[in-house]
Amino acid sequence: MLKDSISFLLLERVSLILVITYIIMQTYFIKKIFGNTLVVKNKLILGIIGGFLGILGTIFGIPYNGAIVNYRDIGVILSGMIGGMPGGLVAGIIAATFRLFLGGITAVPCFFGTISAGLISGFISQYYGRKHFTFFRTLFYTAVIEIIHLTYVLLMVKPFEVAYNITFNILFPMVITNALGVSFLNFMIINMEEKLEYTTENAINSIFVIMERSLNTIKDGFTERSAREIAKTILDNTSFEAVALTDKKKILAHVGIGDDHHYSGIPIKTEATKKVIKSGQGLKIVGKKGINCPYPNCPLYSAIIVPLENVEGKLIGTLKLYYSRNNTIKNSDIVFGKKLAQTLSLIISTAKINEELKMATEEKLRELMANLSPHFLFNTLNAIKYISKKEPEKVNKFIDDLSELLRYTLYENSTYVTLNKELTFTKNYLSLMKLRFKDKINYNVEDYEKYSEILVPPFILQPIVENSIKHGMKDTILNINIRFLEKENSFYIYVEDDGKGMLNSRKKGKGLTLIENRLKSLYNDDYNFSIKSGLFGGTTVEIKIPKKVGETID
Repeated sequence: MLKDSISFLLLERVSLILVITYIIMQTYFIKKIFGNTLVVKNKLILGIIGGFLGILGTIFGIPYNGAIVNYRDIGVILSGMIGGMPGGLVAGIIAATFRLFLGGITAVPCFFGTISAGLISGFISQYYGRKHFTFFRTLFYTAVIEIIHLTYVLLMVKPFEVAYNITFNILFPMVITNALGVSFLNFMIINMEEKLEYTTENAINSIFVIMERSLNTIKDGFTERSAREIAKTILDNTSFEAVALTDKKKILAHVGIGDDHHYSGIPIKTEATKKVIKSGQGLKIVGKKGINCPYPNCPLYSAIIVPLENVEGKLIGTLKLYYSRNNTIKNSDIVFGKKLAQTLSLIISTAKINEELKMATEEKLRELMANLSPHFLFNTLNAIKYISKKEPEKVNKFIDDLSELLRYTLYENSTYVTLNKELTFTKNYLSLMKLRFKDKINYNVEDYEKYSEILVPPFILQPIVENSIKHGMKDTILNINIRFLEKENSFYIYVEDDGKGMLNSRKKGKGLTLIENRLKSLYNDDYNFSIKSGLFGGTTVEIKIPKKVGETID
């Protein structure tokens, strides 16, 4: 009877922990930290949350014969399962320290038992991975951990009769309560993760449909015509009831509800849009007072207004997503709006790059940067779409890499740049290609710290790497290695791959021919540029230039 009554009381109180944890996981703050998956980067915060749940499990425990029948280990084990060793250890230390300060004959063994719970669950997670923890495996592991926890009590509490009485009277309630609590919480969190991933995938699919159609309409720049096509595409592929795009002064397009008085070509009316343009910060608006449209019967009720920026970070306009009174703005809408604005900013920047290319008089920009066309952007973002389904937390990094790539190609006009700067650009390109070809490419850049300030012509490595990918791709993984050598007053750059090789290594494509012409114009005859392909595959490109160190030269 005692065991049954303790078990029911604990199960009732565990239900409170389940509700508290669910509420915590639903908060915007936690979702912002965790992203679309709870395998978090910031495992310290996860450990703190687990430690907090462990403290609650102690506070709401049931005193018994100088001990506390508790479910402290739920938060600790969960932190270890999700956050690995760091998460489990932090949660274990917090919850165990709190229990130690409460005192009692089981304080010390429970201290060690709780820390062990975090370490064991963290170790299993690190070794097998997060997805190893199915419902029944979680039940089993938690039961084992609780038995280990109570073994500390049995061995360390004196006299033995008291230890025996405590251990075997609370064994069943502790094991069953903690095992069920952790298993149900883990099951609940997995469902939340899947829901978030599903929402993210749908949002990204919508962004890619919008992007694909927008690329074909923005070739002539960010105009009223192209803005209207983009806004209509967004409206057709989302649940928003109106979409608008502006530059810094006027409405370029408005489609959906309210288009009878919000139309292209007129100055921006709403104070909220003017505020975003002035501050450069996005804005969420709820209520007609916030919209502040002078038209009395305007149906626009709530909105997300997000700034659009070029690759330099300068504001060029806004994206506005509207609902009527019948709908409300969700957190997922805000995240979607930000990502959509970032994607549109990339597309607009690409259109500007193309315009720059048309006007360019310098051969290196006209030829080399032709690769960074809307077609290239689409292929690269399509690869990001693939990775978003497998590892959605990586999407932000790759969009940032693409932004840096575009920024460098558009605004780097120096005759010479540091090797460090050129390699940053090249590694961004390689990261995107690795994504595009679904990990069929591996690359390695050998240690170059001591050469980082040596001056090289910009844009000489990317075409060589692209050439390795173009001619070297095979059924197995293509490995690309970039290494350097300093000999007397010369500096050597080697780009090596183990691909299929070039059938005619003497015949250079346009990109490689252009590099050789640039080297000749910069160094006269004081350079070497050679390509060697092996009989059974593999290619090595060697560049030899005079060693120069100093400020970048415009």
